[in-house]
Amino acid sequence: MRTKTLKSFGKRLQSKDFKITLCENNLEIANILANTFINIDGVEVIHGNIFHLWADAVVSPANSFGDMSGGLDKAIDDFYGMKAQSKVQNKIREEYLGELPVGMTITLEMQSLQFPNLMVAPTMRIPEKVTNSLNAYLAMRAIMVELIRINKKQAGKIESIVIPSLCTGVGRMPYQESANQMFTVFKNIMFGGWLDVAHPAMAPYALKAQ
Repeated sequence: MRTKTLKSFGKRLQSKDFKITLCENNLEIANILANTFINIDGVEVIHGNIFHLWADAVVSPANSFGDMSGGLDKAIDDFYGMKAQSKVQNKIREEYLGELPVGMTITLEMQSLQFPNLMVAPTMRIPEKVTNSLNAYLAMRAIMVELIRINKKQAGKIESIVIPSLCTGVGRMPYQESANQMFTVFKNIMFGGWLDVAHPAMAPYALKAQ
């Protein structure tokens, strides 16, 4: 499977803006993402093989222990010559004592022109269903914060990124719920909604968690 653009970047996208590509090989999920992000200029949605794309970074939605033995994570490890998992797990051991919590992201520089940076954003602690969780929101927020943090330290280091759907595989989260959580993050971070959170009760999904 190659790729098909279901939703393009908007005409108001500026050269200084991040270019975020959401890529999914499940057509139903890809269509839901395209419809959810329809009015967002800085996001394109692609249906097809993520490895037919080029960007400054690609996201692995692994688990907290960096196990990349299945699904997209295994494909990413294979893409990097089966060196990604060992690098990811070493970094998690060194910096997080073996377990990277959901809601945090690490970035590794890789030997690849196609995806020179690998971001790992756990969508679950261990492989399990996360149907009724906020894990897609937490993982997406970690990705966006990491993206901003890295570019504050080194301007232009990651200007384009490819992100798969989150929690829709092993996690079994309903497709629209996952897309909604990802969209909530984009709106909250990129449009400055987080600035209006004067109390925890005003945070996204605060009422849902009660």
